[in-house]
Amino acid sequence: MSRHHTEVEREKVGRLTLRVWGLLTASAIWVLYLLTLAPTVGFWDASEYVTTAHILGLPHPPGNPLFVVVGRVWDLLTGFTGLPVALRINALGATLSAGASFFWFLTVVRIVARFRENRHEVLVAAISAVWIGATAFTVWTQSNLNEKVYPLSMFVVALVSYLAMVWMDEADTVRGNRLLVLIALLLGLGWANHTMSMLPALALAAFVLLHGWRAALNPRVLGPAVALLAVGYSLQFLFVPIRSAQNPVIDEADPECPTLLSAVTPRRIDDPYGQSKLAVACEPLALSLIRAQYAPTPVTLRQAPLSAQYANYWQYFDWQWARSLPPGARVAASILFLALVGLWTHLRRDRKTFVYAGTLFFTVTLLLVYYLNFRYGYSMYWEEAPLLDAHEVRERDYFFIIGFQMWGIYAGLGLAALWGRWTASAAVGDPVRIPAGFGPRHRKAAALLALGLIPFFFNFARADRSGDRAARNLAYNMLQSVEPYAVLFTYGDNDTFPLWYLQEVEGLRRDVTVIVQSYLGTDWYHRQLRRLTKPCEPGESPEDSPTTIVCQRPFDPETAAELYAEMPATPPTRSAIPPSGTGIDALSRGQSISEDSTYRLSDWITGPLREGDVLLPAEIRVLQIARQALGDRPVYFAATASPVYGKWGLQPHLVRQGLAFKLVDGPLEASENLVDLSEYFPDSPLPTWNDRLRTGELLEGVFLVDDVLAWDAWPDPSTRVGIPGAYYMAHIFQGVSEELNGNLEAAEWAYRRANHFDRLRGLASPSD
Repeated sequence: MSRHHTEVEREKVGRLTLRVWGLLTASAIWVLYLLTLAPTVGFWDASEYVTTAHILGLPHPPGNPLFVVVGRVWDLLTGFTGLPVALRINALGATLSAGASFFWFLTVVRIVARFRENRHEVLVAAISAVWIGATAFTVWTQSNLNEKVYPLSMFVVALVSYLAMVWMDEADTVRGNRLLVLIALLLGLGWANHTMSMLPALALAAFVLLHGWRAALNPRVLGPAVALLAVGYSLQFLFVPIRSAQNPVIDEADPECPTLLSAVTPRRIDDPYGQSKLAVACEPLALSLIRAQYAPTPVTLRQAPLSAQYANYWQYFDWQWARSLPPGARVAASILFLALVGLWTHLRRDRKTFVYAGTLFFTVTLLLVYYLNFRYGYSMYWEEAPLLDAHEVRERDYFFIIGFQMWGIYAGLGLAALWGRWTASAAVGDPVRIPAGFGPRHRKAAALLALGLIPFFFNFARADRSGDRAARNLAYNMLQSVEPYAVLFTYGDNDTFPLWYLQEVEGLRRDVTVIVQSYLGTDWYHRQLRRLTKPCEPGESPEDSPTTIVCQRPFDPETAAELYAEMPATPPTRSAIPPSGTGIDALSRGQSISEDSTYRLSDWITGPLREGDVLLPAEIRVLQIARQALGDRPVYFAATASPVYGKWGLQPHLVRQGLAFKLVDGPLEASENLVDLSEYFPDSPLPTWNDRLRTGELLEGVFLVDDVLAWDAWPDPSTRVGIPGAYYMAHIFQGVSEELNGNLEAAEWAYRRANHFDRLRGLASPSD
């Protein structure tokens, strides 16, 4: 075995070994991520994951137990800093991504050293590769805001890839066998984080069968490898049901099992499409494992034409390299060219390692697009598919994060190949022996390497999250819009998860019961809410176990807006959820209305039901819960939840108070403070009653929006219309209300703000 194939990381370039150069490069990337780090939570799943890591809760199925455990350990270890929890969890993502860059650096070093003897060229290739990969837009923005669990999976994939390169040089040795077993353990642990961690499996299989199939099929290796794969993944079968049995406040899917044996006993289960899948005997855990709550579509049932799915992928690819530039700036074509040069160079010079890297690259790009089987992209093909349900609910670029990182790595290799003129000579697999150091040809072409900085310069403005508090402040504004002990119905991720974060991590307004309609379609969510909102028994206190469900949590005026300080805050006398005997637990499918009729929520609140209408369980439960809570606690609907109240036509009974609408069980009469704006907004699907005094107090004295008012553009395409739109409507309604009451200065103030939010929401474009 030649020296350049083993321990190349210990060789020196200048005064430092290549391994130290790798640490320095990864440290530079880490600093970049920290400098652009989000100071708090973001939209979508970011708040959910920060919160569940902090309280050891269970996020949406399958529960991501490795991330939850790692996040909690990190939370405890970094607690001494006194920094906010969300900032620290974001820093965890930055650290894991930087760690992934380190192992990709070592991987590139081992690959390039097989066909380039000049270690200075090897160093430049590794730095260029990981730098471009790390500054790809999606990689960057998933690393400075822990929106998902992908930085941990990126770390696992990079580490496994490096160990695969080490194993190749140690195949058929005892150390090589141990490396295979270690790789299996890492894959199992990564699988307990997210299935993304298993993406190297196909590449590993091809690589190992090519270079050491005897060792791979040796029972002394295969047996322990399979066993440790199962041990790593067992976190999914052990931690999840055990923690669920303790009833954490966030316990999605409620995957509690009667016995641990049922949690580990294999059994097949049918998914919502009738396909048999391998799971476990414990049904709640099994349903969580196959993500039955989301009813993932089988890959054989295409949700959009494959051409449209690849077009969507190209859109995301185009974003990676110069997000601040308008589409079509040809930067993507340049990066594509460099990456193809890198791929071709790798294929020609070292096919042994290309078997692994090339197969992994194919898996995380072309094959992954086919496997994920997305609907039409969020911002594409609206003319061909005008229905909302035909499109993804948001941009899905993050699913391809490892592929974008590898595109960047190969672009860096291509750039180094052009710079070093690697097209010169040498048999495949034989390292080119040229003088060490940088020769005249290197210095003449040095300017070429500056191309590797394009993603850094043209992504920085859009990737920088250092001033983004929009999600946290939206949650604050929404929670402070409701009165003590309120029930607040929300619609989806963005008006729910940030509120969870504020309540469970920062301890604000825990008295409010946030109810997201989309989860009411399950058979577990309302049962948890019933326990969470039941009156406390004598001697029972939720403070005794703040991370688990005990009973109704008290109103704390210290965490509420000042305007609620003197308001009566009488604890509710009953749970917000009807008892099981009322039929709420038995709902399992939609109900069709057989003839025109009327629903009755209260004596004052009724509405029509039309023949042929279909009411889903989640929609029925909204009405049942509102009926149960009304009169015992205030009932509100978030300003972002128009489909929730709109289904029942509740608009005439709703009054705007900031970013929420209060359900009023009684007659509404216009007055100086209660303004009816139906005449001025006749076609609005929103409620047109506005509590001028309360909304004014909230907008002027409570809401945190100064950071957003300083923005020239809304950064996230998927929330660009809805969130600024909610602020816009609150301010425009308030402006009209003030103008009608002769308060022209207050009206002008509200109009100015409304215009700014209107500009923010109006900047979205289909091609962005």
